Amino acid sequence: MPKNRLKGSINGGGPLLKLHTSAGSIRLQKAEKAENQVLLSIKSNTDAIAVEEPILEKIEKTYGVKSGGNLSVLSEFGAIEIQTAEQENVEVVITKESKSKSVEAVEKMLADFELAFEQKGADVHIRGTFKHDREHWWKQFNLAKIHFLITVPQQYNVDLNTLSSDISVANLTGDVRVKTSGGSLRFQSITGPVLGHTSGGSIEAVNVTGGVQVRTSGGSIRFGAIRGFISGRTSGGSIKAVDCNQGIDVRTSGGSIWLGGIGRNVTARTSGGSIQTVMKTQPQSECSLRTSGGAITCTLMPDVAVEVEAKASGGRVSTDFAVESTIQGKVPKNRLEGSINGGGPLLKLRTSGGNIHLQKASN
Repeated sequence: MPKNRLKGSINGGGPLLKLHTSAGSIRLQKAEKAENQVLLSIKSNTDAIAVEEPILEKIEKTYGVKSGGNLSVLSEFGAIEIQTAEQENVEVVITKESKSKSVEAVEKMLADFELAFEQKGADVHIRGTFKHDREHWWKQFNLAKIHFLITVPQQYNVDLNTLSSDISVANLTGDVRVKTSGGSLRFQSITGPVLGHTSGGSIEAVNVTGGVQVRTSGGSIRFGAIRGFISGRTSGGSIKAVDCNQGIDVRTSGGSIWLGGIGRNVTARTSGGSIQTVMKTQPQSECSLRTSGGAITCTLMPDVAVEVEAKASGGRVSTDFAVESTIQGKVPKNRLEGSINGGGPLLKLRTSGGNIHLQKASN
């Protein structure tokens, strides 16, 4: 039998189990205390399937607190995950794990990472720092994992700051402030204002009752069901928002913008993509859509009342609406100025590299 193949039945046979790798070994291992169970272990430089990362250290702390307190985490490394429970405790579980086959390669780095805990009344403060300079360990960052899993009361405020890792917050009533230098941000089911910044990852905010202000230097942004004003900035990704009815101001230097089910007022700008918006209510103030490198499609309700100024430097302007033009003489194909349904707040549309279309929503 060739060393790189195995075909046959185990314990009389049964459903087919197919295993294949192009760049590694395959091992069928018998579980120690269970019958008819098979543990699959595939070792490969290119594929990682069901490989458990060994936990080198686990730290657990519990603090009695009151609702409405504050949690602060300031760490030089490690992902932070915040969840809530109906309790008056802050429960902290911190794990240090190795992602390397050679555990010894990261043990020194993880041993150098110190944690400090402090409680002041209803507030809990956690600090994670390296005894040596952080840059001393940069080669090991991709080989190690530190994870903060923190459970707080449902009504609590969080201020989180980490480097090179993700942050997520869910099911919280309170103020949320987060910052990371190199990871993604995720907010879900938050009642309260959200402020987030990352230098190198994507951002997602879903089901937030409160204002959301986020910024990333290198990723996409997604909003869904936000009941508060939105401000979003990215230097290198697309922006998408759905069902956000309290106004939005979003800008990207390198991607498209898609806004669906938007209310009140809209400001959207991109230097490198198209803009599509669906405004489901009457604008309450001036709206502006501007792109330097794509088309604009703006969908409005049939009874919307706005003043429109549209100009396409490198394309055409078209509309499904009857527009009372304010342009004297023949209307050029790349411009549209006038009132729709008697006029209202100003709607400005500008593109330097595509067409503009004002679309009437179907009933």
